Amino acid sequence: MDHMLSLDGMLHLGMRNPHMAFFNPKYVSNLRKKVELKVDQLLDQIAPLGRCNLVDAVSAEVPMFTLCEMLGVPEEDRPKIIEWMKFLEMAQLIAATQAAEKGDIEFSEEHTQAAPDPALVEMFTNMVAEMFDYGRTILESRRKDPKDDLLSVIANIEVEGEKLPNEYLDGSWLLIIFAGNDTTRNSISGTMNLLSENPDQKNLVLNDKSLLSNMVHESIRMVSPVRYMRRTTKCDTQIGDQEIGPNEKVSLWYGAANRDPEIFTDPDKFDVTRENAKKHLAFGYGRHLCLGKHTANMQLEVVYEKIFARFPEMEQDGEMILTPNNFVNAIQDVPVKFKPEK
Repeated sequence: MDHMLSLDGMLHLGMRNPHMAFFNPKYVSNLRKKVELKVDQLLDQIAPLGRCNLVDAVSAEVPMFTLCEMLGVPEEDRPKIIEWMKFLEMAQLIAATQAAEKGDIEFSEEHTQAAPDPALVEMFTNMVAEMFDYGRTILESRRKDPKDDLLSVIANIEVEGEKLPNEYLDGSWLLIIFAGNDTTRNSISGTMNLLSENPDQKNLVLNDKSLLSNMVHESIRMVSPVRYMRRTTKCDTQIGDQEIGPNEKVSLWYGAANRDPEIFTDPDKFDVTRENAKKHLAFGYGRHLCLGKHTANMQLEVVYEKIFARFPEMEQDGEMILTPNNFVNAIQDVPVKFKPEK
């Protein structure tokens, strides 16, 4: 799939630069006001309940709302995108299941038990087709009738005087709805798990709200929502004792980098006062640094600022469940309990 993550040089910059107006500090600041209202609405909905699955109630809703506001997706279409994202996270498991059925790979007993049934595989296939059809339709409409939104920017990007071909539009659509949603959702969910397992750190933030921003950086470091990214080497190089030749595939494991003991003292400890928490690499580095870095940080800050204000005692109440996925930390369930509002 062709998109910015797989490109370098002028082609990469030609696609990346037009996006920047939707990721600058002024835009993110204005967007924050809308996110604050949305989080208030979501917390209003769970307030009388006293318990919920944080993923469904908050984590999945906030980044999708934020992304759709940026893209300009109509309100009535947004629930479909949330549903598509749930199925996208199952992509690797379903692909492995199909490969096992063909005899290309063998499943362990554990993986066999997790394998989805054929009806779910068919539903997944249909969902993916529907997702791409929707993306092509709405991007085509923005080419004909541009609006002041990110979809119009993507639809009308020109590289070397030519608009993007369909394969790049497909790739851009997939990238923006996956990268703009999945990572933030799992960071919100993973943060609740960290706070519940480390109540002393939670109390530090409750007693000193100035720690909230650093708590967000530390949470993202610990969660590392994207597990890895693969790159292709351009020349001979060496990492430690490992020699690597040109045109070799290298997997970059973000979780390993974010718990590097040479960079982070006591790296497996969740420490909201960690002075260099910002040095994590969860958003990448260099020319491919995540465009949505500040947008993601803003959303986590808003969510936990609001939760701490209304439900300071909220904590995990049961096991955190992950969808089998080796690319992202796909958190499916985080049951929580809290004092209900009357």
